[in-house]
Amino acid sequence: MKIVVSAGDPSGDVRGGELLEELKKLTTLEVSGLGGGNIEKAGSRIIFNLNEYSVMGFAEVLSSIGKFRRLRRGMRSHILSTDPDILLLIDYPGFNIPLASWAKRKGYRVIYYISPQLWAWGRNRVRKIRRSVDLMITLFQFEVDFYSRYGVRAVCSGHPLADSIPLPVESETCGEIAFLPGSRQQEISLLLTPMIKSFINLRDTGIVSKASIAVSPDVPHELYDQAANVEGIRLACSVEDALSRSSAAVVCSGTATLETAMWGIPFIITYRTSPLTYFLARILVRGVSSIGMANIVTGSKIATELIQKDVSAENIVSHIKPLLQNTDARNKSLNGMKLVRNSLGDKGSSGRAARYILEAFNEIS
Repeated sequence: MKIVVSAGDPSGDVRGGELLEELKKLTTLEVSGLGGGNIEKAGSRIIFNLNEYSVMGFAEVLSSIGKFRRLRRGMRSHILSTDPDILLLIDYPGFNIPLASWAKRKGYRVIYYISPQLWAWGRNRVRKIRRSVDLMITLFQFEVDFYSRYGVRAVCSGHPLADSIPLPVESETCGEIAFLPGSRQQEISLLLTPMIKSFINLRDTGIVSKASIAVSPDVPHELYDQAANVEGIRLACSVEDALSRSSAAVVCSGTATLETAMWGIPFIITYRTSPLTYFLARILVRGVSSIGMANIVTGSKIATELIQKDVSAENIVSHIKPLLQNTDARNKSLNGMKLVRNSLGDKGSSGRAARYILEAFNEIS
């Protein structure tokens, strides 16, 4: 099976790597396109590296429009020269939805893995999905229910975190806090400073003595320099490493909220972007009251959300302090973690997604 893949952000690269490893067990693959280290390790030939194209927010995309035009031309040219059996799109909707429309007009079969959050901000774009995507593979059942209302063929594979995080850690009030400032340069630059300041406050008042910061391998290490000389801070090599020793966490909005919940660590959510991006998001997002995926998938506020100007050291301290101690708030948060685990489905999600792709390929062969 010949596949051109398009995954333009770090989380999509992780999920794409897992999916391709499972697909290799079922058939012979030739994969190339846009991705990162995980997709490359799974055997793909990386033509365009996602590190050059991983940005977050409307305003940030606008400032990089020339670069994305070149990527669009490059991917289209690569698809035409490769003539793949399937174009596999992974998340990254701002780029991938238009690419799907173009590819479908050219007669290519399109499979989309990890649904764009159209149920929140793009219901008017569902028609484009219906016309251009042969199969949508979602991580959550509620997304299948959403697409079925619009006539889109969709199946749910469940979430790979059910496999990679089989059991939660034993979370205790041990005097250590974890900070997960994100995997993109923009996220880290906006969130790390208030996180560090909140730790200094918590440390100096005797609430905690240590902190771990999850370091992303996909951004310049210099972004973490401000933490280097802060007594008590350790740079952790992964989310798991940061969380495994911690009583509670402060987490950037996104997939990391699901990971933290799956590990069974109480947490609060932080989100900051440019003022223009946030303004546009407020206009476009409809019918969703939460920004954190852990809150969205459970349909309840299992974690406090601090957004934009509310992301301050003082606010972080105020909301995280009860989760670092034996309180009713901490016990309530721990119970909420169980709701997230239940929402992610059974183990084997990447294998199920691979089988869905192979079945779709056999239908068109």
